[in-house]
Amino acid sequence: MPLTRKARIVGSSLVVTIPSQLAKAHDINDGDEIEIIPTVKGEFTIRKLRK
Repeated sequence: MPLTRKARIVGSSLVVTIPSQLAKAHDINDGDEIEIIPTVKGEFTIRKLRK
């Protein structure tokens, strides 16, 4: 099921939040590094970097 989020400006950065249910299901916690991989224009893949 697709999730819809709104981007917002915080300071000089554009922020998109991850819903807590999705973060919990994928073991994403405060301070974890997330990699954003551009695929085609307007699309990208996001993954948690393993320690």
